Amino acid sequence: MSITVDQDTDYAELVLSIGEITLGEKTRKSMKDSQRRKREAKTFQQAVCTLLNSGGGVAKARIKNQNYDFSRDGVGQDLENFLPHILDFPHEYLDFKQVKDYFLMFVKAWKLKQKGPGITTLKTNLYIRSISSSIELKAVNAVKFLKSRKCSKGRSDSRLSSPGTIVCNEVLNECLNLFNRDCFTCKEKFCFTKATHAEVKLTPKENILEILPQTVSSFANADGGYLFIGLDGKTQEIIGFEAEKSDLVHLESEIEKCIRQLPVTHFCEEREKIKYTCKFMEVHKPGAACSFVCALRVERFCCAVFAAEPESWHVEDSCVKRFTAEDWVKRQMDGPACFSKQDKGPLQSSRLPHSPRSCCPDNPDALQQSAGLPVISGKVISSPEALCGKLFSTQEAHEQLLWAQLDSLPKGTLVVTKRWALDLPLQDKHGVILDTLHIPQDSLLTLHGFVLGGEDLEDDSTLLRELGAELKGYYKQTAVTLKQTLANHGSYTEKIGIAIKITYLGHNKAVSLYDSSSKIHYPTKYYLTTETAKNLEKALAEILGSRESFYSLPRQNCSDHFIFAFFLSFSFLLVFLFWSWGLNPEP
Repeated sequence: MSITVDQDTDYAELVLSIGEITLGEKTRKSMKDSQRRKREAKTFQQAVCTLLNSGGGVAKARIKNQNYDFSRDGVGQDLENFLPHILDFPHEYLDFKQVKDYFLMFVKAWKLKQKGPGITTLKTNLYIRSISSSIELKAVNAVKFLKSRKCSKGRSDSRLSSPGTIVCNEVLNECLNLFNRDCFTCKEKFCFTKATHAEVKLTPKENILEILPQTVSSFANADGGYLFIGLDGKTQEIIGFEAEKSDLVHLESEIEKCIRQLPVTHFCEEREKIKYTCKFMEVHKPGAACSFVCALRVERFCCAVFAAEPESWHVEDSCVKRFTAEDWVKRQMDGPACFSKQDKGPLQSSRLPHSPRSCCPDNPDALQQSAGLPVISGKVISSPEALCGKLFSTQEAHEQLLWAQLDSLPKGTLVVTKRWALDLPLQDKHGVILDTLHIPQDSLLTLHGFVLGGEDLEDDSTLLRELGAELKGYYKQTAVTLKQTLANHGSYTEKIGIAIKITYLGHNKAVSLYDSSSKIHYPTKYYLTTETAKNLEKALAEILGSRESFYSLPRQNCSDHFIFAFFLSFSFLLVFLFWSWGLNPEP
């Protein structure tokens, strides 16, 4: 089951399509195809991991089993059990919702200052030795391990003795003696068991390559060790595995290939390869087929060896990609990341330079007085003519249409900028004259764009439909980048959904080009409340105050960047107009 990025979605989110999936605890338990059940669970887990590493989003699955009801049947324990292993509080990041035949999984972005690993990982595939076993490090411990290697800039050469050298450790001496042998007698006894530096396995030659990655990784990341394949650890007898002598050359080549392909990461200048020695010893038994012991001596590695690339994914160039060990280590060592580098196409992540200085002080009266606006009981009344005069200098009809649209909005705060794309920054779109963010209570945040065009568009439904389709992608990109910027630079950590509305302002009428509000379905927690609306306004102020210039214009003085606020007379709503033209406001 492959995961793809849904480019045609109406959600202003990164949306992953994960195919069909069987849902519900009882139904999943009764699945006869156990392999499919495992594949579905793996895909489900991979989708969560990918979204957490890519700034959040939505995973969309088509429900395979009929008559499924989420509120009655649940999701399925095998789909959910992994969540506490990668998230301390899964409910803070995940919400589920059924919409007809589709199951939607909403994933919130990581907190900016979250402690611990920088990205989510299902399996690190980084092993060490613990007493007599190879254990995989959890992400938190893996980061500590890697940081210790980085601080020491790698390690010195192997602590294991060279063949023929006597060492103090009794187990190592026994391993060394066994390693130096050329042949054995079947069922010959050996006098050591599994230990920190010793591992014994009894397995057919076909399974040898499956054993190597974890064992080599654990020995290399510790102080080295010996792996003997063909020894029975329970009876402590040498048995061997059946093979022809002609098979050994090919097997040794495959072992070398397997070890050379293991991902490594370096913090040292030498950047050496994994050092090991492989040899085969005959096991003699009268009248029996040839059998052999494979002995592998792995030396201590300078930095870190993985058994495989970490099981961690992100979205890049419109594709779900697995992190390489090198990229994974870099992301983990850099600490909690803002978000993964996403598409440079429809979903482009924004990284604004953050500044502690804000154009929006905590005291609104001081802000309004500094802008030269009259203050009445902590509220502002100002005429919007100055703004409209700049937007529609000779087009009064457009001005009237715009204010008619704004007057129709329900109660809430309105944040207006010439174009959000310039603030974020994104590529500007020709024809867009004004963007507004409507912050209502008990509803979704709405990004509303207003577009001007020629007279030939007004009555041409085909051209208007094409324009709406083109602008849909533009505003989705803007909304996604805005959400990521809120979390990265506005420190907004609440769950939030954004609806998109695009309106064409003609000479005689306003035409709706696109409205996603009726096409998207968010969980209740994604709707704004009084508290989250206030937090959102504060975060927006931080974003708009964190740039040297709002619209990539040279910053001349503070008067170049000013804020209008006024009440719409019909509903007495406080409206903030964030506007920057590089011009002084008219008196």
